[in-house]
Amino acid sequence: MSEQEAARLRALDRYRLLDTPREQDFDEIAEAAAELCEAPIAVVNLVGDGRQFFKAEVGLGVRETPLETSFCRQAILHDDFLYVPDTARDPRFDGNPLVCGDPGLRFYAGALLRTDQGQPIGTVCVLDTRPRELSERQRRGLMRLARQAMAQMELRLSLREQAEQRLLHERILDSATDYAIVAMDPQGRVTRWNTGAERILGWTEAEMLGRTVDAFFTPEDRAGGRPDVEKRLAAAAGSAPDERWHMRKDGTRFWASGEMMPLTAEGGGLIGFLKILRDRTGQRASEAALQASELRYRSLVEVSPQVVWFGDEDGRITYCNAYWYDYTGLPPGETGEASWMGVIHPDHRARIRDAWLAAARSSGGYEVEFPLRRADGQYRWFLSRARPVRDAAGHLRSWIGTTLDIHERKVAEERFAALTELAPAIIWFGNPDGSLSYLNDRWYAYTGQTPEQALPLGWGAAIHPDDLDGLLEAWETARTRETVYDTEARLRGRDGTYRWFLIRAEPRRDASGAVVGWLGSNSDIHDRRQADEDLHRTREQLHLAVEATGTGIFDYDLVTDRLEWDARTRTLFGLGPEAPVGYDVFLAGLHPNDRAWVDRAVKAALDPAGGGTYDIAYRTVGLEDGIERWVAAKGQAFVAGGRTVRFIGTVRDVTQSRRAEQTLRETEERYRLAARATNDAIWDWNLATNQVLWNEALTVAHGYPPEAVDPTGDWWIARIHPDDRGRIDASIHALIDGTGTAWSDEYRFLRADGTYADILDRGYVIRDAQGAAVRMIGAMLDISARKRAEEHQRLLTGELQHRVKNTLTLVQAIASQTFRNAPDLDAAREAFAARLISLGRAHDILTRSSWTEAPIAEVVEGALAVHRGAATACIRASGPGVLLGAKAALSLALALHELATNATKYGALSNEAGCVELRWHVVHEGGAPRFCLTWSEQGGPPILGQPSRRGFGSRLIERSFAAEVGGEVKLTYAPTGLVCRLEAPLASMQEPRDEAAA
Repeated sequence: MSEQEAARLRALDRYRLLDTPREQDFDEIAEAAAELCEAPIAVVNLVGDGRQFFKAEVGLGVRETPLETSFCRQAILHDDFLYVPDTARDPRFDGNPLVCGDPGLRFYAGALLRTDQGQPIGTVCVLDTRPRELSERQRRGLMRLARQAMAQMELRLSLREQAEQRLLHERILDSATDYAIVAMDPQGRVTRWNTGAERILGWTEAEMLGRTVDAFFTPEDRAGGRPDVEKRLAAAAGSAPDERWHMRKDGTRFWASGEMMPLTAEGGGLIGFLKILRDRTGQRASEAALQASELRYRSLVEVSPQVVWFGDEDGRITYCNAYWYDYTGLPPGETGEASWMGVIHPDHRARIRDAWLAAARSSGGYEVEFPLRRADGQYRWFLSRARPVRDAAGHLRSWIGTTLDIHERKVAEERFAALTELAPAIIWFGNPDGSLSYLNDRWYAYTGQTPEQALPLGWGAAIHPDDLDGLLEAWETARTRETVYDTEARLRGRDGTYRWFLIRAEPRRDASGAVVGWLGSNSDIHDRRQADEDLHRTREQLHLAVEATGTGIFDYDLVTDRLEWDARTRTLFGLGPEAPVGYDVFLAGLHPNDRAWVDRAVKAALDPAGGGTYDIAYRTVGLEDGIERWVAAKGQAFVAGGRTVRFIGTVRDVTQSRRAEQTLRETEERYRLAARATNDAIWDWNLATNQVLWNEALTVAHGYPPEAVDPTGDWWIARIHPDDRGRIDASIHALIDGTGTAWSDEYRFLRADGTYADILDRGYVIRDAQGAAVRMIGAMLDISARKRAEEHQRLLTGELQHRVKNTLTLVQAIASQTFRNAPDLDAAREAFAARLISLGRAHDILTRSSWTEAPIAEVVEGALAVHRGAATACIRASGPGVLLGAKAALSLALALHELATNATKYGALSNEAGCVELRWHVVHEGGAPRFCLTWSEQGGPPILGQPSRRGFGSRLIERSFAAEVGGEVKLTYAPTGLVCRLEAPLASMQEPRDEAAA
């Protein structure tokens, strides 16, 4: 399969329409195509891998056929349109069984379905079993239908992606239980209060909705107007971060880090604010000791921008963070393969795509480097890594990846040889036997040795005697195991003083993996060691603070594999003060249902390539006392030299709060699931307080913003149409006052824009133990569209009855006159059939324009087509374009048919020499224009006198034209041939639209 075809199939797969059920929107497009082109077969076709799938079809009867014999396979090779008037004459379809055999297709016209990226994925086409021509109007119409079909596909794709994004955002918000996330309107009134806010601040969402955020600010901050200050700062600068004391519902204070950000509409207008808080009370003391290292880490993160992205289980990219779009300049939300492949350097695209597909197939890790184009067109090197995310059963569910700018590192690698001489650290190269082959100038400047003294083994003289044996043993172990060499030792300077150095080296391997040498560095850590001692003293102070706050401490030294717990941590695991602890003891003390995932969480935190943070809650079962407890644990891993060396954190007993949270979550989840399961406006009516709670669908479906809704039953009743209000009020209170539980009724509901929506409302009454109604829950379904459809159907039925009655009346009159004056039965049958055919052609023309108007040229052509035969030049017609009303078109068609029939039997069309001149024009004289048409015969048998009697044809012309449109008919029997002049007011010939539709 070619890369172009693979890209086309991937573009088709994005829409997820193959093998889906029929849909009315696509069916109507196929029906419109068949009607437009007057074809028996019409298809909305998607060309897949080796097959074509019919999303909609008319006249075919199947949903899928092989691609080998497909006409549409040829269509996708053309830019926009494929038109084959006769497939039997087209060499592209030689031997095609659909042409040579059943069903014998002879005509094809197809408009291409093309994505925004230019990929052809199918057609909207029509077919026929006979050769035929396609008018320019039909071609344009078919292309419009193709664009409509593509628009439907794009709409479904957009709605699906939007739903996925909404679900992701909701889950992120609800899962952030350690963050209080509060949304508010521009005046600071709460509109959204997440689970974390309830846990941290104490108020429920129901208690806070509509209240201002002043409630959780301290009295001194409220007095100083701090809430308004934060709103002004956020509106002006885009963010208002702070760290300060806040208040809980129970009156206690807690230290929180927070940020307030403005919420803006698409047009840039302010619609509210978002306040995010995190309880930092327990961490505030420990943060003081780690402030310096955290500052370095935070600075590193700030200067190292990174792309974060997600993929689904099949390897399709589903999300990229804002940095991706800022860097590449791609439209936000665009995650298709064509977009992200397009910004990778062309020389690397094939390699990157193959590597990603291989990782997706094997479910293994993904790590590649490549140049990525910036929005200004420049390329920079990036390192992209991804790992699969698996569920509890080990099944691959998604991917998470990062893409890091390593351009400077790549440039640095190219200059490594030169930079080693300028490096602030001591750089050295080691041989497999343990000797050194290179030391940079920093070594000689510090130790005072010369190269002859230091190389290959003289460097040991600069090591402190107490550290030399341990250093040599670590160096031998690293070389033997071919692992990283990592140790600390004191080195003597040229002045005779010793300073501590961190000595590290990594093995360098050839293509076969064999170690060919070592690259090492010695870094001065003397000051850091002094800081460690200072930190030890700080920890003692921290220990006292922890004891005062009821927090337990754990400290896991991964270098020595030693785990330490304080007394409070031991208590949470049900252990005595002398019981041994280790990682296996930690796992044994976990609840069986939590053991596996907690183990994975710890290992993820210990992964040097991960974030290093650990913040979870789990259950323990006391190893000695058997008591089940809930524990909240937070930790931070410390990485040195590419490996995790230490893991420190805190634990708290949160058993009581977790039990309360579980009860609250279960209650909220039931309501949330019910609200998400429908697009209806869901209401919850407290009959004791008359308070009504609405879901967000009241705003979406009916336009009422939350602040405009009075949450009472009276507000709802007042917006029911006055003609329906009494009936609904009576029916719902009859149920409330009775013993029933279910209620359903229809009424008109006032929208925010002043219009009324037709509503089907259903409700359910909840009663107490005594049977009294205490609560009622229901949902309002908007059935306006259904009501309009029913009314439209009624009008169409009435119009159809009117048209059928008029047609039958006309047919009855034609039959009556024809059979009354016919000389014999055969002549009557022939005349009657010809007149019905002419009437039918006029009907066809009017049907195409919905019985409103028809071009006179089409009416003339339809009436005279059967009389032209091969001698097209015998009837010459000309005149301006005039649109005729329905009655005038039928009358004129019958009159022309009678004149042509008479000319064929007796007049100018009865021999080879005769001809007919048909002319019409509009005369603008006086106040009202008049329509004039003249039928002139020449070259036929001479007329020797006036006819002895007037035949039915003459009477039919007068009746159908003069009577129906108020016109005048004048017949002149000149010797050279018949001349018929028809004249009527132009207004009566152009029937008004509203009258035609009556």
